[in-house]
Amino acid sequence: MNDDRPAPAEIFSHYLKLLREEPWLEVAMCWTVVVPHDHRSISVADVGARVSGGTPHEAHETAPLEALPHYDGVHPMSVAPAGSAVVLFENNGFLGSLPEVLRRLSRDGRVCGIYWNVEGNNRLSYAADGRVLVNLDAMFWDEWSGDDFAVLEPELRAMTGLLAGDEDDWQAAAMTVVELVTGVRLTGEWLTEAHPYVTFRWPVAPEPLLRGRSA
Repeated sequence: MNDDRPAPAEIFSHYLKLLREEPWLEVAMCWTVVVPHDHRSISVADVGARVSGGTPHEAHETAPLEALPHYDGVHPMSVAPAGSAVVLFENNGFLGSLPEVLRRLSRDGRVCGIYWNVEGNNRLSYAADGRVLVNLDAMFWDEWSGDDFAVLEPELRAMTGLLAGDEDDWQAAAMTVVELVTGVRLTGEWLTEAHPYVTFRWPVAPEPLLRGRSA
């Protein structure tokens, strides 16, 4: 964690409030933040290539979340810059949580994200330089072992400390970890704005892009 960022408790309060104000978020979502090492922004086209791994996909002009297409076999993902980082958001999606996608997105950078669905399936993930280093069930945080904390020690310890008061707030706590790691905040304003998006055909490629291959 950087000392100049808000305290974990302040960030946690923000996400508790966001989940109260946007209750649909609690049902199913996938929020992924990509931070390149060289601070150069990642284009929508590059995101599309990395997520898909070369399988069919299409980039689109801006649209609000409620206007994105949802039908069999097609998965939409909003893509928007946040400084040198890029925010990927899926309403009731999961592509950003897949290990193969995380490996591709984290090439020459790092990625942190949280996913959950209506059935309680979820993943709090962190990847860097093409390797998935953290892949945890955020709901059962009290079952993590000491080794689970190794890569994101301060951020994950902050999360478990926040949950000591109410374990049911694991979603807000996991979102707090994403902000602590990336410095990027998800807001209600962002969720209502229009952003470029990419649609993918399922399944995406299972293998990571080869290092040095153009995306």
